[in-house]
Amino acid sequence: MSDDSGAYDYIFGFGSIMDTSTHATWQASSAPMSGAVATISKRFGYQRQWNFRSSTGFTALGVSKAEASRDCDSCEINGVLFRVPVSEMENFDKREVGYERIVVPLDMITFHHEMTGIHQQTQFALSKADRIWIYVPLSSHVMCADENHPLLQSYVDTVLRGCLEWGGEAMAETFILTTGGWGAYFLNDTPSSRRPWLYRKEYKTIDELLQKHSEKTHYGDRRHPEEFAASFNQRMKGTWSIPPRNPNFTGRDAELTRLHSRFLAQDLGRKAVIKVEVIGMGGVGKSQLVTEFVYRHFPVDYGLVVWVNAETSDTLVADYRQLLADLASDNSDAKMQAVDINKRSEDVVSEVKSRLFRCSLPWLLVMDNLEDHGLLDTFVPHGAVTRGHVLITTRHVDEDSASKNLELSCFNADESVEFLRRSVGAHNIEGPENDGAAKELSDRLGNLPLALGMAAAYMRRCDVQVFEYLERFLISEKSGHLILHGKLNDYALSVASSLCLSLEEVEKLSPVACEVLKLLSFLGPDQISKSLIRHLLNAKKNLDHERLQRKIIAESKRVSLQKSCCMFLVLVSGGAAALLTKRKSLKIGITALTTSIAIVATFATFQNSVNTNSISDVTKSTSLRKISANTFCSYEYEQADVAWNVLKSFSLLTVKDGKGSVHRLLQKAMRSCQNEMESINNLTICLDTMSAMWSFTTQDTDTWKDSLLILEHVKSAVSHCLDYPLDAIHTMQAGHLSNSAAIYSAMTLNAFSDAKSSLDLSLKLYENTTTTPQLEKARADALHELGRIFRYQGKYIESKSSLLEALNILRLLNQKDTNVQQGIADTLHELGLLELKQHNLQEAESRLLESLQLRRKSSAGFANDVNSECAATLHQLASVHVARKPPLLDKAKALLLEALGLCSQIGQRAATLKQLARVTLRQGYLDHAESFLEQALELYGELYADGTKHMNIAAVKFQQGALALQRERFDDAWCHFSECLRIRRHVYAYARSPKDENPIHLEVSCVLHELGCVGFAQGRFSQSHEMFSAEREILKRLEEVAGSSDRIHKARLTNLTWLRKVRK
Repeated sequence: MSDDSGAYDYIFGFGSIMDTSTHATWQASSAPMSGAVATISKRFGYQRQWNFRSSTGFTALGVSKAEASRDCDSCEINGVLFRVPVSEMENFDKREVGYERIVVPLDMITFHHEMTGIHQQTQFALSKADRIWIYVPLSSHVMCADENHPLLQSYVDTVLRGCLEWGGEAMAETFILTTGGWGAYFLNDTPSSRRPWLYRKEYKTIDELLQKHSEKTHYGDRRHPEEFAASFNQRMKGTWSIPPRNPNFTGRDAELTRLHSRFLAQDLGRKAVIKVEVIGMGGVGKSQLVTEFVYRHFPVDYGLVVWVNAETSDTLVADYRQLLADLASDNSDAKMQAVDINKRSEDVVSEVKSRLFRCSLPWLLVMDNLEDHGLLDTFVPHGAVTRGHVLITTRHVDEDSASKNLELSCFNADESVEFLRRSVGAHNIEGPENDGAAKELSDRLGNLPLALGMAAAYMRRCDVQVFEYLERFLISEKSGHLILHGKLNDYALSVASSLCLSLEEVEKLSPVACEVLKLLSFLGPDQISKSLIRHLLNAKKNLDHERLQRKIIAESKRVSLQKSCCMFLVLVSGGAAALLTKRKSLKIGITALTTSIAIVATFATFQNSVNTNSISDVTKSTSLRKISANTFCSYEYEQADVAWNVLKSFSLLTVKDGKGSVHRLLQKAMRSCQNEMESINNLTICLDTMSAMWSFTTQDTDTWKDSLLILEHVKSAVSHCLDYPLDAIHTMQAGHLSNSAAIYSAMTLNAFSDAKSSLDLSLKLYENTTTTPQLEKARADALHELGRIFRYQGKYIESKSSLLEALNILRLLNQKDTNVQQGIADTLHELGLLELKQHNLQEAESRLLESLQLRRKSSAGFANDVNSECAATLHQLASVHVARKPPLLDKAKALLLEALGLCSQIGQRAATLKQLARVTLRQGYLDHAESFLEQALELYGELYADGTKHMNIAAVKFQQGALALQRERFDDAWCHFSECLRIRRHVYAYARSPKDENPIHLEVSCVLHELGCVGFAQGRFSQSHEMFSAEREILKRLEEVAGSSDRIHKARLTNLTWLRKVRK
């Protein structure tokens, strides 16, 4: 690895800094520091010693003047020279409290590139201007090890692991031989010290080296905690019951920093007990975060760390009792007394609290999985002789100390993928297929650390690649059978048990909160608001009222039927009697019989009428829900607040900036615990809620922002409708919502893949419903929108197929229906636009003229809408004339000006102005063109949110670039085209595979071509060549995928000409 320049200093690391895993505690950036194995000459006059007395109760490494050392008088100091950004030196100084920096002359440094380890050494090219620092202990901290400040095995391990990383066993052995101050006060403080294979990395190599040189290292005097305590006054020191460090721990650097800051903010030099809570739902990684925190801060900040299970008072007492037993010597009376099960729990707790209070070292007590905050007062000392910290993990929010706590959420997408990369084995995640599968799997698991850990363990144990696991996972989801994860099932069960316990408590506190959680399981996991919960409760109330009304109607019909049957029997029997007794009464009998039949027929007609009217009433009530959507009574407000607070307090709802989130796996669990009838009822409520809240219309841009807030809720609710047998009304309702969501996704977000998925879902829903004219019109609308989406994606064959199918359906319906006429006109317009895109100008003009004729025949009652639609068709007819050879620019301009006079929508006016600019630009009226483009861009700015990357803005930027190029304002042209490329790369990202630099789309190749031309005009030939080469690659791929066309063929010839021109 070669050297690179920058604002750097150099630090000679001779101790724990050699272990790169320690850098995360102070390093601001995530990039690893460059380093090289080196030695400081004995001429420097310093010797490495175990002589630095830490305030946390152990002895660390330092250097001192050689004449003051007792052994190794003439030894060099081996270590690693690190290059550190000057901006991070302040952080480094904070790490080395009790040390001071001194300069090492350059001629004292010798590099040893022949040494090899797992890290690649950097070839530093040092100059006289470079500064090399070494940290030397302050005189007040220089003391030898004693019983209260021993050497710690955990610290020795850290240093020797660093040596092994950089220079192998040879470097580690040299370290041992060139270090003084080894002694008998040697504590094996590592967790489970008698089972080193559980926690100590490289323990065999380290122990073999220490034993090999035991006369120097006093390896034989190393003691386990209980032995050390027995020998040296039973002082509490080191760690107890800490879980093993996770070698695959990923991310969370910001959270770890905030956690440390929470303690520092309350410390302020006080000798007191400070509590900080880490809060989050089960499986989010609270214990893993705290474990990593412990390993990063022991023994630097804490001399004692105790980890206890705080789930109940019984588990706490049991751990405290075991702690006292481990502190006692093996055969002492103290140990026998500590493990005595008859010893009162109060005495055990009192003794541990007393020892913590008297402890002269800074200590950390970890209380894992606390369920009852009332236990803190009983099990935590109320003060401390020195600094005492209590770190709590819990699912329950303590509102009294919320500002001091840390709320932990799931991984972000990048952290999830990185975690899988570290955990599953390199060969199981290599390649673009696995990379894409890792992203999808992370999303489906909701980025929950526990779920990702289970999946990673399965893949590693079964040697399964990520894409294979994803396939199995999807199959298991559909079948309802979970993938078995062996021993990790216990962890899954613990999370499930945790959820069950929470739900039981939620049910006790607020049954409504439990109902709300079930309803939320059918909606999107994010963007949950109190307003949404109020709407859900309101929809539930309305649905319950409707069902009550239906029940009353059904009961009324039943009573009417009984009365009619009785009358029928009376009349029939009377008629029959008359026939039998008097033949003269035949006429009377027939009359009676006829009357009874008429009564029955009338009742049957009445019943059908009631059924039809009830369906009509339901339809009307559905349409009226929007009117009363924002009309809430005090019940909805009160219960929504209660549900919100209860779910939040149990960490089932995570709230940030007023918006709540529910984990996807929690949603899935809530859906699975509902029977079919309950699921149908709750899904129906969600659909009614979405219909009431969804306000999106293409004409009113004021509705767009609010619609975005519930878009994912709409899509989620509709996605579940195929899983349950809904009634026809709600199936149609779901189809309409999905269709509208598709239009929104395509029109405002350029999310064409999402839009297509929503339309496919609409069509599937319509297939499951009884055919009616209304259904056929809805199906035609969905096919029309699908054709539009295919056009946006450049799939012209699929687009035409969908549009023609929609047109055929509409022409079979009632032609007098205004909605049907409008649908036909819209579809003809879209077909004309499609033909225009394919440069079939004659067919395009024919379709558009037919559409315009139908639009102008429309009812005067829809004048504004008709004007807007006519303007859109006039706009496209103008585009046809522009595309002709030669172009009919005057005719096109006249049509556009007519269109501009008709349209009032912001987006439509902007599009028309953009086309006018194109026409006037070709006419040579450059100032007019520039004005039109500026107006169009201003209107699009009003239409779309700040920073939105929309294809319409890209089109304006493209034309502004073309105008600047024509005026030879090359810098402006480069800026406009570059912005256009940035937006189009985003919009057409779906057309880019992992191996592609650019999306394989003709619109992208066009702007790359223009950038190449601008670069050439500026004399920037290397950049010009880069752009033309990128264009060539896209055109080549397009030809492979879509086949050769005249447009692509001509573009390739033009591209080849320019490439030759640039090379010259």
